[in-house]
Amino acid sequence: MVLQGKPMRNRYEQVELYSAEEYGRRLALVREEMERAGVDILLIADPTGEAYDHWLTGRELLEYVVVPKTGKFYGILLNELDESGFADSFEAADFSRYVHQSSFETQARDVVFLNSLSQQGIARLIRTCGGPRIGIVNQNCLCYDLARALERELPNLEFVDLRRAISVRKTVKSEEELDCVKMASVVQGQMMQALRHMLRPGRSMKEIRTEVRDQTVAMGAGGFLHCMLIWLGPEDVPSGDIDPSAEDRIIQKGDRFFALYESNAWGGHCTAMGRVFILGKASEEYKAAVEFAADNNRYAASLLKPGNTLKQIRSMTESRAAMLGHTMKRMCWIHGLSTATYGEGFYMNEASDEWPLTNGAMVHCHPVSTRYMPWAGPGAWEEAWELNTYVVTPEGGRPVVQYPLGLTEIDVD
Repeated sequence: MVLQGKPMRNRYEQVELYSAEEYGRRLALVREEMERAGVDILLIADPTGEAYDHWLTGRELLEYVVVPKTGKFYGILLNELDESGFADSFEAADFSRYVHQSSFETQARDVVFLNSLSQQGIARLIRTCGGPRIGIVNQNCLCYDLARALERELPNLEFVDLRRAISVRKTVKSEEELDCVKMASVVQGQMMQALRHMLRPGRSMKEIRTEVRDQTVAMGAGGFLHCMLIWLGPEDVPSGDIDPSAEDRIIQKGDRFFALYESNAWGGHCTAMGRVFILGKASEEYKAAVEFAADNNRYAASLLKPGNTLKQIRSMTESRAAMLGHTMKRMCWIHGLSTATYGEGFYMNEASDEWPLTNGAMVHCHPVSTRYMPWAGPGAWEEAWELNTYVVTPEGGRPVVQYPLGLTEIDVD
C-alpha cells in the first residue's frame, strides 16, 4: 500500500502522507486543463477555498497559487504567515515563533513558496510566466489591487475561468486518495460500533466525547478533525439546537444522540457520516421518523448519477418527501469532500449545483427532513437526518461508508 510505513509529521500531518507521484498527478491534471483552455498560466485566488493549497502544494493557508505552463510553480504565503526567509533557505527561516513547528517539508515537487509579495510584485511574477490570457480559479476572490496591477502589467489581459474544469476533475479521486478515504471510513465505522458500548447511563457527555476523540486520533485521524456527539434529549421532546451546556449532562435511559463524523485519517481526506442512537427501545413513531430520514438519503443517493445536477436531485428529493407527507427544511445538503476541508465542488445553492455530475465524483449527502411533533405544542418539530458519503456511478451513489443507515437502539436493561 502506498501509505505503508509513512509516519505522520508535525502540524502538517494531514497532507504529508501523499506521495510525490500523487502531487505530480494533480499538477499534470491542472496543466492539462490549462492547455485545453489555451492559457499559459493559472492563478488560484483564495486557494484555501476547496483546499487547492493542500491539494497542489501540500501546504495550507496560502494567499495565491500561481501555476505556469511548465516548470516550477508558486505558493504565496499570507502576510501573517511570513516565515522570515523561508523562501530563500530552510536554514535562515525563523521557526522559533511556532512552538510546535519544525522546518516544513512537502512531497510536492517543483513548488516554490514565496513570502507575501505586494500585489504589484505578484502581477510581475505572473507576467514573467505568461499571458495575457490567464486561467483563473475563484475569480470572485481576486482583490481589486491585484486585478488593477495585472491590467497595468498585461494591457490585453483576458481571464479564462477554469474553476469548473479543474473542480470537476479534482472531485474524482485517484486510487491513492481512495485508499485514504477507505481507511478514514474504517475508523469512523469502528467508532460507530464502539458507541454501542460507550453510551451508558451515568456517564457524562464530556467523558464520552473525550473518549470518542481520543480513540479516533489513536486510530490514525489527525489534522482537520470533526467528530461530534450531539445530545438530542428524550424522543418525545424536540431536540432544538446543539446545547453547549450538555458537556456536563449525565446521560440516562431514553436519551438520543446524533454521532457526526466529518473527520479525516491518513492522507487528510474527509469522509462524512452521521447516525442516530438511542439508549433503550425507541417508540414506533420515532423509528419511523429516523427510517424516513435514512430512506430519504438512499433516494437522493440513487440519483447521484453522471449527468444529473444537484439542483435536479434536490428538487426531486423534496418533491418525493412532500408526496410522502414530509417537509425538507434544510436546503444545503449535498457537497463534495476534499483534502482537509468540508467543501469541494459540487455544492448546493451556488453555481456548481447546475454542473452535471461526473462519473467517479465523491459527494457527501445529507438531506434533512422534518419530524413534526404536535403533542409538544403547535408547530413543534425537529430535524431528522442521516449522512453518508458516496461515489457517483451510472447506477447511482455507491456508499463509501459501510456502517448501515438507520437508528441504533442500545440495550441497557
